[in-house]
Amino acid sequence: MKRILVYFSTIAFAASLANCTQQKDQKTTTVVTTPDSPNVLVQAILLNDLASAQWNSMMAADSVKFTDINRLLQEISYCKKYDEKEYERLMKLKNQVYAMRYTEETLSDSSIDLYDAATSDLINKVRNLKVATPEILQHPLADQLENDIMKSENEEVILYRTHYDQAAAKYNSFLEANKEAIEKESPGVFRKKKTFSVAL
Repeated sequence: MKRILVYFSTIAFAASLANCTQQKDQKTTTVVTTPDSPNVLVQAILLNDLASAQWNSMMAADSVKFTDINRLLQEISYCKKYDEKEYERLMKLKNQVYAMRYTEETLSDSSIDLYDAATSDLINKVRNLKVATPEILQHPLADQLENDIMKSENEEVILYRTHYDQAAAKYNSFLEANKEAIEKESPGVFRKKKTFSVAL
């Protein structure tokens, strides 16, 4: 019965993360075009959408990582003997760290560093709790979850950020090259995107 309840809890948590990500990241760009400017504006919209798609993919992958962290903690709770106080503390910490996530608007060097440091600290504490729970050896899923978390943390984060930066840089360059035409036809609609390589 406990496994069933925790299973549904995990599904609800994952659905909540996905819903939050979609609500925060989905945007609609509205422009007014004239016969002289459709090509430039259409290209700007396409490049903006491509960059937004990369952002959404990156944040969705980050949500999956937190779902795995949540699931690993729950796997630890299946054991007969584990540090219940530390488990409860880390479950709360997980939610606190997730709430620190940056958005396209709040992206800055300080927000990136703060979130990365907090996420790394959370993962280390969860791994330490796993090591301190001998019975976890009887739960092979725990190792797979840990491997997925570490792959996301050490490899996928950089990959997704690089892909987003490339798409955002292409969009920003296009805006700069066509700023007069774009501003004339759709003033104030298109704005340059912040990037991880240059987060101001």
